[in-house]
Amino acid sequence: MATPEAPLREILKSLSFTQFPLCHIDPFYTPAVIPRPQLFVYPSPGITSDVECLRILALLKFTNYEFDLRYTNEPNSSPNAQLPYLLLPDGTAIDNQHIEDHLSLGESSMAYYSLAKHGLAPATEYLVWVDPVGVSAFGDRHLGGYSVVVRWALGWVVSERVAKKLQTGMPEYGAALDGDVVYENAVRAMDSLLVFLGDRMFLDGEAPGRLDALVFACLNAFLEAPVKSPVRTLLTLKDSKYRPLVDYVLRIIDRYFGEKADSVEPRVA
Repeated sequence: MATPEAPLREILKSLSFTQFPLCHIDPFYTPAVIPRPQLFVYPSPGITSDVECLRILALLKFTNYEFDLRYTNEPNSSPNAQLPYLLLPDGTAIDNQHIEDHLSLGESSMAYYSLAKHGLAPATEYLVWVDPVGVSAFGDRHLGGYSVVVRWALGWVVSERVAKKLQTGMPEYGAALDGDVVYENAVRAMDSLLVFLGDRMFLDGEAPGRLDALVFACLNAFLEAPVKSPVRTLLTLKDSKYRPLVDYVLRIIDRYFGEKADSVEPRVA
């Protein structure tokens, strides 16, 4: 027996969208197709003034990873709101914590890597984001796309965050973050790295690796910085005992970046 719904069901079944004049509307935004991965880093007159950006950039260079370099002042475009990040052709964005998973890297000395990470890297972060002289010099590089007021506000937020991270990672700093102590730790790390480097081309041996990427990025930050610091002074003094470390930085720039940065040429402080 026919139900009341049967006629309606038959009518709907007979309808076909092909019988209607459909209007196709293109999407408002279509991501550009990129032929190969793109690495997004902070801009700089030199290579890049951000240590983490340069560390990842160096790792990609060391492993002959094919990519295009892009400059941006927008860390919020990254999955973890931090630069650098890698954008793959399929649209996947990889943050700096997972880029290394896509690279074939050899073994590095964990002891010296830890030494550089906890002794050398904090000094570069302090110089760029906490030290008032460094903050004023690097602010335009990292936050140049914003107005003066917004740049000041964002700089203050980042400075407070970095200072808190340094205090948390180094309890010996106490309640007050002492820049002199931060730089002294960096100099002690440089002393050990200088001995470890010896006559070798790279810290990781015949070919550079994770340790080289970190140390190179940190030392280059001091040498490229538009302001003086205790570490830069020691590196650039005439007849400095740290000259092998400066040569080490220049060697990596020559081999993997294709040009020397004039700002890292040692000169009398």
